Amino acid sequence: MAAKGFSFAERISRSSVLVTNLKEILPEVSHLANDISALDQSVQDARVLESRQDDLRSQSQENTKKRKALASQADKLRSRLAAGLQSKYGFGSETLVKFGLKPRRQPRRKAAAKAVPPSPNPAPSPTPQAPTSPKP
Repeated sequence: MAAKGFSFAERISRSSVLVTNLKEILPEVSHLANDISALDQSVQDARVLESRQDDLRSQSQENTKKRKALASQADKLRSRLAAGLQSKYGFGSETLVKFGLKPRRQPRRKAAAKAVPPSPNPAPSPTPQAPTSPKP
């Protein structure tokens, strides 16, 4: 039994099975010969396109791998150049901005918070008393 799904591969597989089986009984269904040959050609064209797409997918994956390697190499070189510029101009130099680097800023210390003198112990508040009036 041919596949039941609707993916490209399953649809082509169903068509291929049909063509293969119809070719065996072609003399009995000679009136369908033109349609059988057209479907056979469609299946062959689809397989060629599928193969081409697989090749392109492979090339795309290879290109992606090369791009990642180049980006990694560029990051390493950029870091090396940045270190050289920082050693020449200093880590906090504003000249680094011209090269796309952030100069290190001196951290600013916050002023010490004023100490709040402790307040003398307040007198204990009187305990609340329950109301003496009866509830209506």
